[in-house]
Amino acid sequence: MKTNRSSARLNATQAIYEYSFGDKKIEQIVDEFLTNQIGQQVLLENEDLETEEFLPILPADKELFISIMDCFSEKQNEIEELIDNSFTDNWSKNRTEATLKAILQAGTAELMAFNDKQTPTPIVIKEYIELAASFYSGVEIKVVNGVLDNVAKLVRK
Repeated sequence: MKTNRSSARLNATQAIYEYSFGDKKIEQIVDEFLTNQIGQQVLLENEDLETEEFLPILPADKELFISIMDCFSEKQNEIEELIDNSFTDNWSKNRTEATLKAILQAGTAELMAFNDKQTPTPIVIKEYIELAASFYSGVEIKVVNGVLDNVAKLVRK
């Protein structure tokens, strides 16, 4: 990750992804990230060489991470509704797997938690597009762009 804020967005996405399995409460997951038990490195896979290695990431901006997670925790149903209503005819929520869903949830929570002066909308969307690109190389990147753009129009009028 290129900045502490980028790391916070990745950590929020990872925390929401972990929460989706239902094994832990959101508070427990957040605490694990804040106490550096998880979220300090990423797995780099080289398919050509069939190798994997863990790489450290910059420490997350804790204020941003906590704000995203607080918003997600408090407004989860509203976030789900905003995302569901922001899909286009070309992509439905039923085609959205857990990683993509977590990226959209974290991005929507950040758009809701801050106004445009605190975190400009184009920067938020660009960061989540880049995050999606680290997991996908196809249409999912366009889905993140389209959905978060639609969400931003609704929550940042």
